[in-house]
Amino acid sequence: MKTCQVISSWPLDSTIGSGTANVVRATKKILSNNQFKVRVISADYPAGGYIFTSLRRIKFNLGLNKLADADEPTIAFDFDGFWFSKKRRWVSVNQGVLADVARFEAVPVRQTVRMLAALEQVAVRKAERVFTPSRYSADKISELYGVSPGKIEVAPNGVFKNDVPEFSPRIKNRPPVVLCVARLYRRKGVDLLLRAWKLVHAGEPEAVLQIAGDGLEYQNLKNLARELELEKNVTFLGDVPDREKMAALYAGADVFCLPTLHETFGIVFLEAMSAGLPIVALNATAVPEVVRHETDGLLTGPSEKDAAGALISLIKDGALREKMGRAGRERVLRDFLWEKTSAGFVEYISRW
Repeated sequence: MKTCQVISSWPLDSTIGSGTANVVRATKKILSNNQFKVRVISADYPAGGYIFTSLRRIKFNLGLNKLADADEPTIAFDFDGFWFSKKRRWVSVNQGVLADVARFEAVPVRQTVRMLAALEQVAVRKAERVFTPSRYSADKISELYGVSPGKIEVAPNGVFKNDVPEFSPRIKNRPPVVLCVARLYRRKGVDLLLRAWKLVHAGEPEAVLQIAGDGLEYQNLKNLARELELEKNVTFLGDVPDREKMAALYAGADVFCLPTLHETFGIVFLEAMSAGLPIVALNATAVPEVVRHETDGLLTGPSEKDAAGALISLIKDGALREKMGRAGRERVLRDFLWEKTSAGFVEYISRW
């Protein structure tokens, strides 16, 4: 049995919205399923605020040369590995492209992201191979970090087949439910969703919006909902770490909406599509690589009017919702199972 080590400075007990933590856990499972003995070296501190967590992640990296076996195949995530010696062989799995993310954040988070982006550039330049989940992110790594395109390989994120539920028609004769699941950073566009929901509410006053997730913008978004007089039709659920409760939220929704301004992939879209939900999102960054416009959902421009129009179209048309929900689920089963999307990554590690 071959051995390898997976390294992540991100706390793996983080709850919903932590795409990197989800992919780290999936990577361990994928490699274990392919006859690897996997050692995970991860941070053991509790997740805190973004800036605090970022500083802890840097500190974690400074001790990695002692923690990680230099002779084992090593997989590190995002900026992890920037402190590795040049002699070490390792691959980087880049989920975020922080130099691109920074333009969507506000002070003081923007400065923190830019600092981490400088470390991420060191990491992807040192690594012998860089895996990233979309064509968009591959192009940005090359453009912003100066990495040769030949060193970068696109390996889309996925879901495990056992996690894809059976398709079931939505309950009728109840108010329509729109679900949003996200880590509440500014770039996720949930403020745009709330402003769009004001327009939706005017025409569909019985419709309900549920927002699952926590993050830096949580209180600001609650304040915005109050200013827009939407408290009765918008529910902030906070983090939902329980998988069964999260599955129940997807099963109880009619439409999934996340108008994110920046996404290098968006596993959350796969989770929603797996549950048979049509998607409303922005036609931006890597989202069109995952969600097909007018097939799996509706992709809009970055305005509340556009987003509201798409939401109202789906709220009013149950047949269209079901058609798109089925198409999205079929796409996940065909194109986005981990068993398929990880094949090139596993082959590369197996040749080490």
